[in-house]
Amino acid sequence: MTPVPELRSTDGLTSAEYLAERVKMAYQNLGRSNLDEVESLYTDDVYFEDPAHGIQGKTALLDYFQTLFVNLDTCSFKFHQTLSDGSNIFMSWTMFLVHPKLSGGETIRVEGASYLKTRNGRIYYHRDYFDMGAMLYEHIPLLGRIVHSIKQRLAR
Repeated sequence: MTPVPELRSTDGLTSAEYLAERVKMAYQNLGRSNLDEVESLYTDDVYFEDPAHGIQGKTALLDYFQTLFVNLDTCSFKFHQTLSDGSNIFMSWTMFLVHPKLSGGETIRVEGASYLKTRNGRIYYHRDYFDMGAMLYEHIPLLGRIVHSIKQRLAR
C-alpha cells in the first residue's frame, strides 16, 4: 500500500500556493481511486486544455479522466518547480504513464508544465503543455518509427 502524502504546513502559504500543494498530492498517483480529491480542486465552470482536448466544465473534465483511466495501468507526476503570484500557478512536471498498448507496456516519461488560474481557492482554468508525440505518437509501432525518422531529419 502506497503511503498517503501529507500536506506540508500551510503557515505562510497563499491560497494559490496551498492549492498547488493539493494539486501535487492529488496528481502524484492519479487514477479512478482519487477522482474525488481531483474533483475538489476545480470550479464547476473549469476550462481544461491539453494538446489533444479542450474541455468545459467539471463534469466533462471528470468524464475525460474516467475515460483515460479505462486502459491506463498507471499515471503519476513528479513536480519540479512551482511558481505562483497569488492567483496564478505555473508548475513543471514529469508524467510517468503505463499503457499496455504503448511502448510494449513500459513506462513512458513525458516532460511538461501546467498553467493554472485560481478563483476562491479552486482552479477555473487548467492548461497543460507537453509534447503529444513524446506521450503517444512515438510509442505506436509504425507511427513511432515515422516520427523518429522525421525528428532525425529535422535535427540535421
